[in-house]
Amino acid sequence: MRRTLLPLCLALAVLCPGVGMATADVPTLYLYVNDLASPHALLNFEARDIEGICYQVDFETTAEIAVLIVNTTLPQGINGFAEEAFRVNGIGKPGQDNGVLIVVSTDERAWRIEVGYGLQAILTAPVVGRIGRDLMEPNLTVDNYYDAVYDGTEAVGQLILDKYVPPTGERPTPDLIVVNWRAVAIGIGIFILLSVITKGRILFWFGNIFTRGGFSGGRSGGGGARGKF
Repeated sequence: MRRTLLPLCLALAVLCPGVGMATADVPTLYLYVNDLASPHALLNFEARDIEGICYQVDFETTAEIAVLIVNTTLPQGINGFAEEAFRVNGIGKPGQDNGVLIVVSTDERAWRIEVGYGLQAILTAPVVGRIGRDLMEPNLTVDNYYDAVYDGTEAVGQLILDKYVPPTGERPTPDLIVVNWRAVAIGIGIFILLSVITKGRILFWFGNIFTRGGFSGGRSGGGGARGKF
């Protein structure tokens, strides 16, 4: 048994490295709502409501809205954290840079709306500042995260739908669920290795085959606004 377990542990260590942050302090984001606060700030159906707005905007205009709720953005602070999260995750389409990131930090009582290059003419700093102050802060002040994020996302999305001119040509349907080919390859590798080790007596499959879709590779322009609540 020990002779079998040792190569198995080595195989898992080699083939299954830990899945963590995109960088040391910035999380990997998925389409579209990422509630990483503990406890969660949103219920499942609330997150789905907000994602419905984001999906409509993406489907009709190709612009991508990401929502990120965390307990803290320290040590960077909300400005640096939002800019880095935007950059690392590439929110918006490549060449269009039509992404928006809405960040809420529950412990710091702070919010930020980060805007990509391609949307800065529409979502100017004064415009997103008013959205944050007038629509989000009154609800955030009483810890009503759902209405705050929903109203902020809806306002941003409506401006994009009304004023943004999307690129011409085919608009692919957003991939909310994608095949994780890395997990498939890992599973096949472990399956083959265990079959050799156990001489075919153990069949083993590992990995999450399907995962949430990610963002496309847009760039932030460093524009936007922030506030406290």
